[in-house]
Amino acid sequence: MDAIESAESAVSVQTLQAPLRGSFDLRRFSSDAVLVIGAALVANVFSYAFHFILSRRLGPDHYGTLATMIAISGMLGVLGSAVGTVAMQETARMWASHLDRRIAPFVRRTGLSVLALAGLVAAAIALLSLPLQTYLHVADPLLWLLLAVYVGAAIFSGFARGAAQGAHRFGIFATSLVSEGVAKVVFAVAFVSLGFGVGGALGGLICGVVIGVGIVFAPMVFGGAHDASHLGERVRLQGEAAKVLTVTATTSALLFVDMLFAKHHFSGVVTGYFSAAGTVARTIPYGVGLVALVLMPKAAAAQHASRDSLRRILIMAGAIALALTALSLAFIMALPREIIAVTYGAKYLAAVPILRVYALDEALFSIFAVAVSYLVAIARYQVFAYLLAAAVVESLCMALFGGTPLHLLRIAITVNALLVPVVWALAWRSLAAAPQAATPVRAEGAASIP
Repeated sequence: MDAIESAESAVSVQTLQAPLRGSFDLRRFSSDAVLVIGAALVANVFSYAFHFILSRRLGPDHYGTLATMIAISGMLGVLGSAVGTVAMQETARMWASHLDRRIAPFVRRTGLSVLALAGLVAAAIALLSLPLQTYLHVADPLLWLLLAVYVGAAIFSGFARGAAQGAHRFGIFATSLVSEGVAKVVFAVAFVSLGFGVGGALGGLICGVVIGVGIVFAPMVFGGAHDASHLGERVRLQGEAAKVLTVTATTSALLFVDMLFAKHHFSGVVTGYFSAAGTVARTIPYGVGLVALVLMPKAAAAQHASRDSLRRILIMAGAIALALTALSLAFIMALPREIIAVTYGAKYLAAVPILRVYALDEALFSIFAVAVSYLVAIARYQVFAYLLAAAVVESLCMALFGGTPLHLLRIAITVNALLVPVVWALAWRSLAAAPQAATPVRAEGAASIP
């Protein structure tokens, strides 16, 4: 008995003496950022190749349908973002506390619950497609079935990648992103070339996400100490996931809801032009959002380290986001006609006037979205009330007054401009509640070793 107690004491002392992970380190931050952002850039190149190639093969009308289905998947895929963020928070806490051996058991038992959730969401989409078919003018049941499968797979993918982010397994995270990007282009182009149309494009998306999730999930579930499932832990994680979901769902609605009203208000061809402009304009928040791939796990770990580390991460992320937004907006504003001609072709040149306004809308969105990602990473969810109010006002105004592309975008610009100062004020205020020392997490780590 004395020997066992001595061994446990030695483990506790060793954990207390181990250097705390999560403190700001510019070299580590930079190397991780280069790996993750580099991989995400490559993945985004293939994502836009997916849109540019298929838009030419499908034409404006069918491409408008595909873009609408992708927008729906983006809004429903927030479930994947929610469970992925909670997984990232948990694995980041374990990683920062030197409890790496608990990560694999956590991923195994939580993954089963996420898989069940993904199945339920897919079934719900299949049912909801019945009323949506008429409103969105998409009557093919096969397209809705493929969308349901894709969203279910994307939810599980979000969980697996979130766990890898928090565990600082950036290598497999990066490999997964690139592999999915390449696979979806290859399979989608092949299926569309064989004559499967929009359904073939959705099939390519499914193939890509399945390959990507396989790459990231398999290494995360092996190893670790045996750890039985605890009801208390499941309840806590479900509560956290629900909180994250409220924020990510409203943020996603602000990004994609205009596509639903465009599909309802406009003809198929005009929707295609609007979709083309939106896809190009969303390169701004997608590009700036790459910062969040490193910001979120770093911030989640830094909150257990020190207030100074968290402040430096927030300032760096904000400065990078602002610079990227300004450069991207200037580029699109200077060459809108050339960008549309190169990416979508002459058939889509009517999208040029829309693109100029759309780019300003997405630039404003990208600036506050980085702060939202930071707040979610450190589990500060008060921003939800502001995002919900903005989403409700925007949706009502678009439903009532969004009869033209410019009307839709002016509504979105006004709402996003009001959100920028509000969200960043909340992000800066959160630093007042950040820890000043590493003692709490070290004590937790020592006390919780089995």
